[in-house]
Amino acid sequence: MKQLTYICCTAILLIVVVACTKTDVIGPVENDGKAPGPVSNIQVENLAGKAILTYTLPEDSDVLSVKAVYTTEGGVEREAKSSYYTNKVALIGFGAAKPYEVKVYAVDKGENASEPVSVTVNPLEPPYQIVGEELEIGPDFGGLFVSFENPEEENIAIVVLANDTLGNFIPYNTFYTKLEAGRFSTRGFDPVESDFGVYVRDRWGNISDTTMVRLTPFFEELIDKSGISGYTLPNDAVLGYSGDVDALFTDDVTEGSGYYHSGDAAAMPQWFTFDLGKEVKLSRLAWWMRSDGTRWLYSLHNPRDIEIWGSNNPAPDGSWDSWDLLIEYEQIKPSGLPNGQLTNDDLAAAEAGETVAFPLDTPPYRYIRFKTLRNWSNGTYVNFNEITVWGQPQN
Repeated sequence: MKQLTYICCTAILLIVVVACTKTDVIGPVENDGKAPGPVSNIQVENLAGKAILTYTLPEDSDVLSVKAVYTTEGGVEREAKSSYYTNKVALIGFGAAKPYEVKVYAVDKGENASEPVSVTVNPLEPPYQIVGEELEIGPDFGGLFVSFENPEEENIAIVVLANDTLGNFIPYNTFYTKLEAGRFSTRGFDPVESDFGVYVRDRWGNISDTTMVRLTPFFEELIDKSGISGYTLPNDAVLGYSGDVDALFTDDVTEGSGYYHSGDAAAMPQWFTFDLGKEVKLSRLAWWMRSDGTRWLYSLHNPRDIEIWGSNNPAPDGSWDSWDLLIEYEQIKPSGLPNGQLTNDDLAAAEAGETVAFPLDTPPYRYIRFKTLRNWSNGTYVNFNEITVWGQPQN
């Protein structure tokens, strides 16, 4: 009976405590209906295609943010915001170096906006125009090359225009980058004089003037793999796991017809040699990673940092005195994500093959050495599925 009485008293006490406990309910922020004071002491820093405003906040205790409203090319109204924790706001997306009016508001927690303060900004020449004015365009194997400088390292798209089969002048290739400088090629054209255009677009849709060129692409062809074979030299990488050099030239980018795989005794750096069957002025080389579905893409034993060497009279002992370095190259995973994480861009790049473009002044070579300096796991094996070579065979 005493135990029952104790339990009942405890239950009643808990009910009383709970009933007396205050519950805080978070509801909408109270709106006093009063607009805060305006910002003051606005200073403007004009930069390439953008402007930075600094200011002094009003003394109102409920100020939440500052917003700046302005109109850019095509009548597009843009709005930039910053919180009360900072005293600056960035204005972006300007398409020209000219004056723009900006209205700046202080906004409180009840979303009441102050009277606007008008200020004029004069952004400098935007990055897409800077890039578009400095393009270098010239003939390349099977098409044209475009070299660019992007000093602001802004995200841009460089668009190459060409005639389609119906004679329509259309976008043929779009190259996306934020590199400070670079070069890319657009291929797939016959060696006949043709018109091309190139313009630069930024992420807000601003477009530079189109640079027009008329040029003749250099002839290139796919080198017949039936004439390519492994050429083993004494210090080439030891092979293993049923892989051999000839397996790289089967026209099968999967593992279905075999693959190249170095053996346990190999170490980094390591290399193998192959014979093109005749001297070839190389234009480009592509390789396809071993994948096992997708799990080994940009992973495990696939080459990452490589060198390509050429010779027309390799020393029988495998020494390097008779070889010329043609190119150094690092494979870059498009997404930059950690091992095991793949985006659609990663998968598309892997399917297309990793392409190395040779300098235009590369002389003809018959024997090629593929040297791996580092694989994707920083290990000691190298394996991958296929190599394809393009260029100008010599008579």
